[in-house]
Amino acid sequence: MNTKILVSLLVIGLTAVAIGGGMTGAFFSDTETSEGNTFTAGAIDLKVDSECSYLGSTATDEFCDWTATDLGAAHKFFNYADLKPGDYGENTISLHVDNNDAWACVTLNVKRDSDVDCTEPETESTDPECSSSNVGDGELDENLNWFIWADVCNDTSYDPDAVPGDNVYQDGCDVLLTSGPASAIGDGITWALADKDHNNVGGTNGDPLTGGKTYYLGAAWCLGTLDPATLACDGQLVGNDVQSDSYEVDISFNVVQKRNNPNFVCPTTPPP
Repeated sequence: MNTKILVSLLVIGLTAVAIGGGMTGAFFSDTETSEGNTFTAGAIDLKVDSECSYLGSTATDEFCDWTATDLGAAHKFFNYADLKPGDYGENTISLHVDNNDAWACVTLNVKRDSDVDCTEPETESTDPECSSSNVGDGELDENLNWFIWADVCNDTSYDPDAVPGDNVYQDGCDVLLTSGPASAIGDGITWALADKDHNNVGGTNGDPLTGGKTYYLGAAWCLGTLDPATLACDGQLVGNDVQSDSYEVDISFNVVQKRNNPNFVCPTTPPP
């Protein structure tokens, strides 16, 4: 084969390669990209605040005054060490659910009900069986009366100044949750603030707490007889049997998502 033939064949081969490469790049094409696909879980975060009074007086430096926060050991609604018959107080407790609708329950667990010590008047007069070692023997809880309500009234026909969270119970407008001595309220009792069957915070039964909305509870107490109409306290019937007695309770608020959970009912035992 002479040189001219070899050159011709080489040119033909290179041309074929160039044509083949050009044809590959000429196919129709299109690319679509969906970027940043993400799943992010929602959140339910309950914050609680408290505003209190003692013997009719309010003070910003009271232990029971704080702004909306997560509750801990330092947040006590009640912490009184030297009660006398006729002493009384009130707390307005605010609940804030961020940021989803939720069912809500509140539970009371009694931690202590004890005589603690046996003073001479207590032993000889009204409590002859007093024993500081007998847990559950205290009489303070039998004489410490409560009046607890959902502070929801905004009907000026009851009171021209009525608004939710006003620290005042408007009979027939606010929602009474319970009243009576602490001993009758019991241990481990749970109230529904809102579940599929109840709404005790100003809504229709079956409505949850609305995310981002504030709800108010009022809790008045009295060492003595509590007038439910005026919440006035009379300590004349409290005897020496309560001297040195101690009553301690844990208060727990529990919220659960409403969405995809339409049949939630507050338990009859303390929630986890």
